[in-house]
Formats: sequence, C-alpha cells, structure tokens
Amino acid sequence: MGTPAEAVWAARDNLCARGAKAAYRLPMWTRDGTVLTVSSRALVQACERLGVDTRTLLDGAGVSQRTLDDPDARLHASAVSALWRKAYEMSGDPVLSLHAAEACPVGAYKVIDFMGHNARTVGEAFTLAARYFKLVNTAVSLPIDAAGDPVVFGIVDETSPEGVSRQYAEYCFATFFLHIRATTGVPFRLQRVQLTHLRPVDIAEHERIFGCPIDFGARRTCMLVARNAWDAPAKSPHVGLLEVLSQHADLLLERLPKGPGLVERTRSAINRQLRGGDPSLEPVAAELALTPRTLQRHLRELGYSFHTLLDEVRQGAAGLYLQQPDIAIAEVAYLLGFSDQSTFNRAFKRWYGVTPKQYRTRAA
Repeated sequence: MGTPAEAVWAARDNLCARGAKAAYRLPMWTRDGTVLTVSSRALVQACERLGVDTRTLLDGAGVSQRTLDDPDARLHASAVSALWRKAYEMSGDPVLSLHAAEACPVGAYKVIDFMGHNARTVGEAFTLAARYFKLVNTAVSLPIDAAGDPVVFGIVDETSPEGVSRQYAEYCFATFFLHIRATTGVPFRLQRVQLTHLRPVDIAEHERIFGCPIDFGARRTCMLVARNAWDAPAKSPHVGLLEVLSQHADLLLERLPKGPGLVERTRSAINRQLRGGDPSLEPVAAELALTPRTLQRHLRELGYSFHTLLDEVRQGAAGLYLQQPDIAIAEVAYLLGFSDQSTFNRAFKRWYGVTPKQYRTRAA
C-alpha cells in the first residue's frame, strides 16, 4: 500500500490523463470553504504595484476594503475566486499569482510564519505549514511524502476531484518557498516544481521565482525538495513571536494555584501540547508515561479532572494570545486545540463573559 499522499494523487490521475485544460475551467481559488484575507490583501498589493485601480477592483468583486483589512475576516472561496478573476482581468498580468506571492510579506501568515521562525529544519517548517494550513483555507490539504529523496510536498483541493487551479498552486507554492527560505534563514533550492496544467507561453517568471525546472502537464501538482535541503538546519530556530507567547503561557501556568505534583506535571504537559500539538487526554497521558485511564483515576483521587485542568490552561493562554492584535481569532482557536472557531467562541464567552472579539477590543 502506498502513502496517504500517493493515494490522494492516484485517485486524481485519471483527470490528468484527460488533459490539463480542465484546470482552466476551475475557479481560480477553491470551490468551497473559507479563506483568511491574507492572500487577497497580497493580491491587492500586487495590483497596486501594477497601477490597477484597487477600489474598482474590490467593488467589481463585491469585497469591501474593511473586510480585506480585518485580520480575523474570512471570505468564502467564491468571493476570493471572484476577486482573483477580476484582478487578472484588470491587471493583464498572466502570472499575477506569482507576483502576489512576492507581494505577501513574511509574517502575514501569522501562525505558519511564526512556526517557520521556530522550526529546527527546513522540513519541519514545511511540515508545520502543512499542519496549520487549515487556518488559511479550510478546503485545502498539503500532503507530504517524506519517505524518499526527494521529498514531495503536494497540494489538494478537498472540495473538487479536479484539483487546484494553476493560479492557486502557483501562489501557494511560491509563498511557501519564499517564506520558508526567509523564516528558516536557509537559502535552499527546490529540485523541481510539477503542475498538472498546460504550459503557458512564457515561463520566465516561474523559473525566476522558483529557480528550478518547472514541469507542466505532470501527473500531480507538487514541489520536490531534495533530502539534504529538507534536513538542512534552520539558522535561528528560537526566533519569533510564537516563542514569546509560549513563554507568556509558561508564566501564566506558574501563576496558577499550585497542586500536587501530578497535577502540575499534567498542567505542564497540556501547555506543551497546546503549542501546535494535540492537548487531548491520550497524548498528555503518553507524555506522562501513563495510560489515559490511570491518569484520570489519579487526578480524580487528588480532587481534579483532566478536562478542568485543560480548561484552566486554555483560558489563561487564550487571554494572552488575544492581546496580540496581529493573530487572527481563528488562529488562536487552532493553537488552543479547538476543532473550529465557533467552539472556541462558546468556551471563551463562558470563561470571560464576552466574545473573543469584544475581549480583544477592550484589551486594545
């Protein structure tokens, strides 16, 4: 049996056999799902540089400037696709996706870029980006096949069996490549970029930005990263706002009422798991070298419950994260291990009596 990534790609091979022309009938963004406004802001910035009247652009796509400027705002995929179509029409730039990626500053994707700053290797930065990409686009997954050399970093639109559009793949791949080089401080090179789509007339900008051979009409859409580049150590793995926030969470943890040793160790394990891991009972118990049932029983004997401790740590960390205005509320929810923002909103209102947005406004 192949890897999960191979299974996803194999299911789409019959599409590629029908020809890459189908990709041009797709929306420029995903068919469904919601998308943070980061990519749309980068698009508008790229259009500004090209002399496009951005007010007309936004009006034509039905997207307000206020929504675009809100770091917590999400647009439905249909609105994003409409904006990109209008932008291509008004700019006349056939590789606007690549120029939008260049216009997207490092740090715009808060959690992903902060994780990249703290990653130990280039490969870990890619892996963290894939893990957290649902924060950016709920309809897209980024399968990684790291079993061989080169490592394969793919992109899949889970809402459409036809795959992602060329524009979407170009934007995502260019953004990942440029941001991970910047955040890790490693000037690694890609081995190849492969796209299922038809080859455009001019690929000079593709070659300039990616700096590697570009294969069009390929059987899958992916970037190939040589093993030595994937394993290359980052230059400054402890830099970034996320590390500062983690230190704040540690300080908050220390200020919690002190309990028996197992209780404190459980709180510490929950806090560590909240930094991009899974804060549920099973992984926390595994970190403490206990079975979930044994951990629950010992905590109960001490007058505590696992879910109460998890709630305490999440509550304190949530308040600290929301005091950082550049981190979207959806990203805070994901960092704290909630399955979606609405679940986090309900928990936050129970903790603080106000919504996360109201809390952030008051803190500001």
